[in-house]
Amino acid sequence: MTHYNKGANAERELIKELFRAGFAVTRVAGSGVNPLPCPDVIALKKGRIIAFECKAWKGKHLAIPHINMAEEVGWAETAGAEFFIAWKIPNHGWLFVRADAFHKAGKNFMISLHDAKLHSVDLGVILGTQSQLKLAKG
Repeated sequence: MTHYNKGANAERELIKELFRAGFAVTRVAGSGVNPLPCPDVIALKKGRIIAFECKAWKGKHLAIPHINMAEEVGWAETAGAEFFIAWKIPNHGWLFVRADAFHKAGKNFMISLHDAKLHSVDLGVILGTQSQLKLAKG
């Protein structure tokens, strides 16, 4: 399967989940080649806007070029949207990470798989269908 097909299939999977949760959703076809910044998936419900940049990537790190991250975050701020990087890890599921969990590394913003797991927000929490569980300390 080509990288494009893998990514497009992941985006379609996410759209179905968002729709089942009662959101109006759209996938922005060609968002990666569009000269204007835009996220891959947009979910709307009763005035709430959530934007997702989707990545289907099997690896220990995820890298997003500085310019791409800045444009996506800027788009979300202009739209008044919450913004998440949705990392689909083949055969393991989704991680939903806020942009501020990434760190600068050369020409990219990066996050390790380990850190992404630590900072990931459950989709149910993002969508408001469940509350965040507090982990016991100590």
